[in-house]
Amino acid sequence: MKYYRKLRHLTQESLAERIGSSTNYIGIIEIGGSFPSPQMIEKIADALEVPSPQLFEDKSGQPVSTLKTEELRGILLRNIEAAINKSLQIS
Repeated sequence: MKYYRKLRHLTQESLAERIGSSTNYIGIIEIGGSFPSPQMIEKIADALEVPSPQLFEDKSGQPVSTLKTEELRGILLRNIEAAINKSLQIS
């Protein structure tokens, strides 16, 4: 994410403004301290003008380390599961 942000000459603050978030949150995501929701991933990808899967690749187009990819996949699946469960409880 940081690579594409810098490629677009955006500061953390300007990216945060584009996606309706805080500068602090952008910084936390960039250092791996938090993983954004699927909706936030799409907002970030749109703001950076890249397909969302590209956010999980290094600048050479290779996926981030296998361990990191598996961790991210697990978090994403848990977020999706939680959203589905919440949706089922509402209806």
